[in-house]
Amino acid sequence: MRWTRTLSLGVLVMLGGCTESKVDADQDIALSGRYIDEAGAPLPEALLKLYRSENSSCAFAGFTSSWKSVKTRADGTFELDLLGADTRNGSIARCFVARSPEHSQGRSLSAFFLIQQSGVALPTLQEWTGTLTANVETQGVGVGFRPLSATHGAGDDDHVLSVHTTSLRAAWQVLEVTSPVHLSDYVLEDVQGLKASVSVEREANAGGVTVGLSYSSNFVALPRRALVPVSRGAACTYLNAETPCRVTNGDLSGLVLFQQGVREVAVQLSRPVVPRKAVLRNFEVSGTMTELVLEGSTDGTQWLPLANLLGGAGVRLFMEVDLTGTTQVSHVRVRATPRDTTGELRSLGQLSVFE
Repeated sequence: MRWTRTLSLGVLVMLGGCTESKVDADQDIALSGRYIDEAGAPLPEALLKLYRSENSSCAFAGFTSSWKSVKTRADGTFELDLLGADTRNGSIARCFVARSPEHSQGRSLSAFFLIQQSGVALPTLQEWTGTLTANVETQGVGVGFRPLSATHGAGDDDHVLSVHTTSLRAAWQVLEVTSPVHLSDYVLEDVQGLKASVSVEREANAGGVTVGLSYSSNFVALPRRALVPVSRGAACTYLNAETPCRVTNGDLSGLVLFQQGVREVAVQLSRPVVPRKAVLRNFEVSGTMTELVLEGSTDGTQWLPLANLLGGAGVRLFMEVDLTGTTQVSHVRVRATPRDTTGELRSLGQLSVFE
């Protein structure tokens, strides 16, 4: 999952899916580069893995195994001999990904590129640890990190902080962060074994070749918190909902992909509360909406507004929402009113409600 999400990030949009190849099938190709650690020292005997796509797009999630691998020399350099036929699929140039070895601490570095000439010298691949720290704060945890520019030079970097469960799937994500990042107890709940990492992307030009670089930091373990949502284990209703309910079971990295036509998800709390906060994870909609709201009810039939999910920054994959209700409710629901027939709820991992 971690590898899949890295591939889907925005810097790779520069590589279209149908770029015509500029090399002949029988042409000799030399791919070279150098791999160093964060301090600039060469990394010898490191096994870099090379992946390739079926077309010119790197924004895909189909990697199951590497295509080739290459080991660095004593000075950190590497070279791989290819043929033009290796770099193309019919007349279409393939996208290639060179990836650093897996590290137990979690860090990784990937380079994304097309091969459109006989010699491709990648920019120096320099690791980034991020130097993450995690400290308990009032009602949450603060995560500090060292930005990429501190070790790799100035750049227009947008750092993204992700929280992972023990399975390394994403339980939370915050875009465009600066250090330190505050993670509230509402976000962390009482889950044990959470880790945080920071990722960032850049572009580089090496001999006329545009290369996308994707960095992910080491993990830092997050202190366990103790806040339990009142919705934990609550029954829920939506089209073909499973029992027990998967969107209230406490799996912070879970994901339910709704069937076509789902426009509301309701949960029945174990007791009436005045809800103060809601957290939605892996939340996506499709189409356009005239209304997307959180609502509360005392009986499951008459509903009161709690929050407008289209306000502020709009719909996001991970949302922490203040609720405005002042009345005790025993039911909470997400409801979508589509602007056209395509509007519906697409996915939801967890709906956590706090009093």
